[in-house]
Amino acid sequence: MLEVTVTESSPASTLLAVSGELAGSGAERLLSRLDRLLDQGHRYVVLDLSAVTFCDSSGISALVRGHARASATAGGLRLSAASEQVTRVLELSGLARMLGLRSTVEPEAVH
Repeated sequence: MLEVTVTESSPASTLLAVSGELAGSGAERLLSRLDRLLDQGHRYVVLDLSAVTFCDSSGISALVRGHARASATAGGLRLSAASEQVTRVLELSGLARMLGLRSTVEPEAVH
């Protein structure tokens, strides 16, 4: 099961801690949470992926769709502190570069 928690929020950015498996219904849960935040006016979101243990194609899709949705609102989505397994998936898919994957959590560096 995937857990998504707002751990920090400021006018500049919102930091979400994501833990568990970013797959199947968990991917949809993350996307739903991102949609709600963007609908509420949070334009820049940083995802702390340090506690994500697994990411499959539905997780990749959720990240791409979340990025597209944030960009459409003149905002941004960034990833940080991904586990080794998730970092590998993101690098192989090209998302590490596209989403500005950082090795540490930097909520202010989203835009």
